Amino acid sequence: MAEPRRRSTIATRLLVVYAVTFVLVLILLGFLTERSARGALLDEVESGLTQQALTVADFVPAVSGEIQAWVDLVSDDIEARVTVVSPTGEVEGDSIGDRTTMENHIGRLEIDAALEGRVGTDRRLSASTGARELYVAVLGQSGHVVRLSLPESSVGERVSALRSELLWLVALAGALGVVVVAAVGRLLARPLVGLAEAASAVAAGDLAVDVPRSAVDELDRLGLAIASMATELGARLAEVEAERRTLGVVLDALPQGTLLVGADDGILYANRSLADILGPVPTTLGKVTPFRIQELVRQARSEGGPLDVDMEHGRPGRVLQVLVSPLDGARVLVVVGDVTERRRINEVRRDFVTNASHELKTPVASILASAETLQIAVERAPDRVPQFAAQIVSSARSLARLVSDLLDLSRLESRVMEREDVDLSQLVWTEVDAVLPLAAERGIRLISEISPLTVRGSAPDLALAVRNLLSNAVRYTEDGGEVRVSLHEDSERKVLTIADTGVGIPQRDLDRIFERFYRVDVARSRSTGGTGLGLSMVRHVVEAHGGRVGVESELGAGSSFTIELPSD
Repeated sequence: MAEPRRRSTIATRLLVVYAVTFVLVLILLGFLTERSARGALLDEVESGLTQQALTVADFVPAVSGEIQAWVDLVSDDIEARVTVVSPTGEVEGDSIGDRTTMENHIGRLEIDAALEGRVGTDRRLSASTGARELYVAVLGQSGHVVRLSLPESSVGERVSALRSELLWLVALAGALGVVVVAAVGRLLARPLVGLAEAASAVAAGDLAVDVPRSAVDELDRLGLAIASMATELGARLAEVEAERRTLGVVLDALPQGTLLVGADDGILYANRSLADILGPVPTTLGKVTPFRIQELVRQARSEGGPLDVDMEHGRPGRVLQVLVSPLDGARVLVVVGDVTERRRINEVRRDFVTNASHELKTPVASILASAETLQIAVERAPDRVPQFAAQIVSSARSLARLVSDLLDLSRLESRVMEREDVDLSQLVWTEVDAVLPLAAERGIRLISEISPLTVRGSAPDLALAVRNLLSNAVRYTEDGGEVRVSLHEDSERKVLTIADTGVGIPQRDLDRIFERFYRVDVARSRSTGGTGLGLSMVRHVVEAHGGRVGVESELGAGSSFTIELPSD
């Protein structure tokens, strides 16, 4: 940026303009005044010479020999050059030059006019003196022409005196003008300085500045314009600030992290979600982690196009989807999304479809195989038809149970639970009564310790969870074993415990038994009619009620499942 020229104040500029104008006017005025004064003085001298010439013209001696003496006498008296010219143009007397050497004056303007009876005048360079002179000639009674003359330089002395007086007056007026201009400059500069300070304050952000008013209309209008500009600027800034806050709220509400990198790799903006995903946001790109984001920003700048990259970050590892888009001025927008849960859900969905397909395939294949065998047995071995029919029925029931469990799981995951007051103790008693026949058939003792408790939740869902746990406890307990059901309130939680003396669960499988389709012993599970979805539904129901489910088990000694529900 070029250095600004040396600046001056308005008072200084007014003084300079005034001085230049004053000098020019002084020169013009002096020229015109001197010219006018010179002309006026010459006219005055000419008028005086005319009066003197008319006065002495009638006293010219008639004798030629006496004319020179008379000329010298009159010249000393009137202090002017006196010349007497005969009617024929001969010079008969001159107060300065030698008349005998002078040429005939016929043809001179003033002489010719006088011979014609008029007052003759002329201003020209004198051949005798070599200076410009003023001539006046009149005709006397004797017929001689009397001419009086004075050099124009005599007028110049009076003009010089007048010029000196004029210069003093002009100098005095100039000094007075300087004082007036300086005062006016300061008076004009004072409100301008105030307006400049007000404009600077507005530029610095002080929009409440008091703009001074002025008695000068133009300055007052300028002040009003600055005040209006401050008001309008304040309104615009308020709108921009409101839009910025709105945009900040919107960006902070987005689950994706947003990062704006400047041309100098400084961080211009980062929303709250970015800090949640990547941790504290630094001030420069060089400190952003993972470092792969830094590489992507530079690559987007060099290639000039958007990039979409997935990467892992943190411990435990999370999957991040990073979108990098170059903007104008070498700025780059980075959008970071945590897609770990989405990927997990997609994987769970794929696993669920695979497992469901596999689980459905087994009973369907069994039904088809048994049906085909049944067709052959009808013709060749009628006595075995009941056996194959029983297999078809068994496989169909397994398929029905699987479809029913899938529908129950879908229902649990897709609908919003409606809460109501549920008599949990009565619900548990109902489910215990439902498994009593199967337990009695196998000689399994059911021991119940149920306290009266009420919870807020969904009765059908809670019944489904209790039913699955009781059913599993009875199915996986050997004949003659024991299943204990306990319901009580512990501190601020309501606890349901279902313990059995069954086969137990290996320690390595305890963390996975609540996964869909997971079975500890596939062969035993299928032989007991299990689908691998019961415990998954139990966990879903309990967590939907704000509770938690846990298990303790020892292989060969039994298992204990505990449901803890919050007290409302």
